[in-house]
Amino acid sequence: MIRLVAADLDGTIIQDGNVCDPSVAETLNRLKQRGILFAVCTGRPVSSMRHMLAGWGIEVYTDYIVGSNGGEVLDISTGEMTVLKALSVDTVRDIIDLYEPQGLIPTLYTGSTIRAEKITPDAVRVAERVGAGLEQGNIRELLKEPQAKYMFILEPENMEKALQFAADHPDPRYTAFKTALDLLEMTDPSLDKGTGLAWVMEKEGISPEEAVAFGDNSNDIPMFRQAGCSVCMENGSEDALLAAQYTAGSVDENGFAEWLNSHLLEE
Repeated sequence: MIRLVAADLDGTIIQDGNVCDPSVAETLNRLKQRGILFAVCTGRPVSSMRHMLAGWGIEVYTDYIVGSNGGEVLDISTGEMTVLKALSVDTVRDIIDLYEPQGLIPTLYTGSTIRAEKITPDAVRVAERVGAGLEQGNIRELLKEPQAKYMFILEPENMEKALQFAADHPDPRYTAFKTALDLLEMTDPSLDKGTGLAWVMEKEGISPEEAVAFGDNSNDIPMFRQAGCSVCMENGSEDALLAAQYTAGSVDENGFAEWLNSHLLEE
């Protein structure tokens, strides 16, 4: 019996333009009526999420937010925030010094606003896609606290080059990975979405066989491995599609809601 549904946001339940189809809220309501927990597992920081979930009409149906690619977890019912691990300020500064010369744009999430070292069309596109404000700022000066994750914006055509650069410059303090065509992110090497999901499952006493995970990108694969049932969206990356047990329709076809209604919530 499934007791927990976990889902990525962008490209999984959130469409381009930061749109959440009403079918998602309707389906989550059906989950809640059956006593099935729902956890959002996202690369976005928790601090930016609650008002966005409310705007999409799904906060009331959400039990946990696993943010920053597994770096932090919010229990919505209690308001308890747990930071699993974070990158130190010195580590983040070293990351910026290493990667900025490669043409990547340093950023810093503050609440629902992305601060970027410089405003470019790529930065504008990312902010619009995730529904965040965008301001220019000196990131090294703004950086005052450890970060659950760190994010660079880059031109999509430069992603493979950036990933190769990361592979050629390993550092035991962090791991680098793609979370979108134009986003390269870093977290503590022991963290990923699977780590955050495992924390939720342990707290709730949920076994892998009682969990299903939905995603669309490479950083969702650890979550697929943690859950007993994994579903990738039709619009997902090649590696995510290969890693998942099932494929749902694309996010634009409301594949998340359709799959749950036909496989889990059928009458």
